[in-house]
Amino acid sequence: MAHLIDKAALVAEIKERIETYNKGYANGDDRRADALEVLLHDIDTLEVKVVDLEKELDSMITSELKFHKALPSLFDVAKHFFELGLKAQKGEEV
Repeated sequence: MAHLIDKAALVAEIKERIETYNKGYANGDDRRADALEVLLHDIDTLEVKVVDLEKELDSMITSELKFHKALPSLFDVAKHFFELGLKAQKGEEV
C-alpha cells in the first residue's frame, strides 16, 4: 500500500540536510548537498493535486441510488479513486 508524503515536509527535510552537509565544508562544496539540490529542483516540478474527498464520494451517489437508499460498494469507491489517480497522473482534469 502506498503512503503519501507531505511535499512541504519533504522539502523542509531536504533543505535541512543540505544545510547540515554544507556546514562541514567552508565553500559549501559537498556532492551530497549538490545531489539534494537537484532532487529539490525535481520535486518542485511535481504538481500536487488536492481532491475534495467529500465531493468525489457525493459524485458517485446518483439520485437513483439515493432514491433506493443504496450506497456504492467499497470496490466501486476504490475503483473510482484509482481511476481518478490515473487521470491525475496523465494530467487530465480531475
